[in-house]
Amino acid sequence: MPQVKKQETRKAILDAAYALFRKRGYYQTTLRQIASRANTSLANVYVYFDSKYQIVFELYDPWMAAKINQLEQDVVRIKSPRQRLRRILFTLWGEIPAANNGFARNIMQALSIASTPRDYDPKMVRWIEKKLTKLVLDCLPADRHGLAASGALAHVLVMAFDGFVINHGLNPAAACNDAVVDVICSSLLGSPLKVKSRIAGSRRHRETPARVAASTL
Repeated sequence: MPQVKKQETRKAILDAAYALFRKRGYYQTTLRQIASRANTSLANVYVYFDSKYQIVFELYDPWMAAKINQLEQDVVRIKSPRQRLRRILFTLWGEIPAANNGFARNIMQALSIASTPRDYDPKMVRWIEKKLTKLVLDCLPADRHGLAASGALAHVLVMAFDGFVINHGLNPAAACNDAVVDVICSSLLGSPLKVKSRIAGSRRHRETPARVAASTL
């Protein structure tokens, strides 16, 4: 029974932190506020977590893993390589940065004030890059696999993701759009770019996973 109580307390702390991070952001959330919302003491929070920094990563890693795993499931049904690649980029650069009231920006805020490089564990980033490498390779013709096989391309995609996350908090209207995605898709696939009239930042032409799947089955 004591172990069950500990698990419940830990979950309460994480749930409280998640709610506060979504509403207030990492900067504006304090451990004392997390303790109060979790109906526990500040001292008890430190029994489970060393810092707010540790808490945000405890939340972010499974959150981000779920997003990437869902992306894998979404693209399986899309037959067109270009449409699969578009779905990958829109999800990574558009949907995830905006998801859950821009929850991903909490990690950017936390990393910006990390005291030393030792505070940062790149394990999650490496996992994401490995997943993205496979997803992108599955979209490219064999003669262009060299663009992604080394993992360098996935690293660039993740760095761009960081930028879109930050930008979402500063200027949501300038979100990832069709023009950006089409330029990257055409560059990677080696296909001509079809220029269309679009409004930068518009969500009108965004493709949902269901719509893409339905149009390509």
